[in-house]
Amino acid sequence: MPRTDQSLVELLTRSPFGAAGEAAVRQVAPLFAAQRIKRGEPVFLEGDTGGRLFLVGAGRLKAFRTLPGGRSITVFILSAGDCFGFVPLLDEGPFPLSVSALGPSTVYVLSRTGLVPLLRANPEVGLALMGYLARRLRGCVDQVGQIGRKGAANRAANALVALLPSPEQESGVADVVLPFSQLELARTLDVSPENLSRAFSHLRRMGVIERAGPRRFHIRDVGKLRCVGEAD
Repeated sequence: MPRTDQSLVELLTRSPFGAAGEAAVRQVAPLFAAQRIKRGEPVFLEGDTGGRLFLVGAGRLKAFRTLPGGRSITVFILSAGDCFGFVPLLDEGPFPLSVSALGPSTVYVLSRTGLVPLLRANPEVGLALMGYLARRLRGCVDQVGQIGRKGAANRAANALVALLPSPEQESGVADVVLPFSQLELARTLDVSPENLSRAFSHLRRMGVIERAGPRRFHIRDVGKLRCVGEAD
C-alpha cells in the first residue's frame, strides 16, 4: 500500500470509522478522495446540496451559521480526525451549516454512492458512525446547557477546555490558541465582548490562565479550569 494510503488508514483508525475495526477501515480508505483547502476557502456553504462525508486530514476548519444581518456564529471547530457532513449524507438534504478553513487544510471526501454499499455489506461501519453521531448530539445538548449558564466565566472556561490540545487532559498545564478573534468567540458563547474580557481577567486573577500573546493563553491549572467550567 502506498505511503499516502497508509497515512489515511492511520487517520481513519483514529476517526469514528476506527470503532468498526481494522478490516472495515481498510475497506473504506480507498473510497476517500483528498481535497486541499486554502485559508478562508469554504468547503461548502449552508444550503448547498451534495451527499458527501468529510474527514479532516490536516489543519483546522470552522463550522458556522450565518444569522440574519450577516453576522456569523461559530458552532464548532474541526481538526484532524474529525468527520462532518453526516446530516446531508444521510437525508440527502442541504448542509445545515457552512464550513471553511482557518488555515491551509486537507480534507478527505467520501460520497454517499460510495458509502451506502459499504454500510449494507458491513453493518459494523454503520454502528460505529451511529455511535459517533450520538456523541456529537450529546455534545450539542451540553453546548446548549452551557449557553444557559449565568456566568460568562463558566462559558469562557469551557471554551478553553474545548480547545485543549489533548481533550482528555485533567490536570497540569497547557497552551491554547483561539482559532478566531475574541469578538467571534464572544458571539459563539452568547456573551458581550466586554463580559468575555472580564471573564478572562477573572480567570487570570484566580491564577488559572495567563495571556501568552495574541489569541494565545497559557493554562496554569487545567483541573481548576475544568472546575470553573463545571461550577453552577
